[in-house]
Amino acid sequence: MKLLKNKEEALSTVSIDVAHGDDVTLIGAEMMELMIRAKGCGLAANQVGITRRIIALNVPNFTGVIINPVITNKTETMKMSSEGCLSVPNKQVKVKRNYKVTVEGFGLDWTPLKINMKQLSAYCVQHEIDHLNGITI
Repeated sequence: MKLLKNKEEALSTVSIDVAHGDDVTLIGAEMMELMIRAKGCGLAANQVGITRRIIALNVPNFTGVIINPVITNKTETMKMSSEGCLSVPNKQVKVKRNYKVTVEGFGLDWTPLKINMKQLSAYCVQHEIDHLNGITI
């Protein structure tokens, strides 16, 4: 598994849902390993050339993989987040993000997940879902 950088096509491609029940365990495990090795807090599947809706996170209140993540609730409070990106090395960008979000999706075993996140965790999950929508900093 290789991390895509800068202007590679998969980074600007809108990812499609994973079919319910599909086994993406190996993809998720490899994404987690790559993200941790690269010292990131998040990684989207299209950053490794897989245009499916899968993200890996290593944030204060959640470490793991979310399949088909969707933000189902967010506060109106916005904060500026200074963000880097594993696919855009040596670049920091200030982005306005929701301070708190609720994300829902599925774990690697297709167990439903519902996670409330704030601050860094919320900013990171929003950043990764942006990737799934073809948006890079």
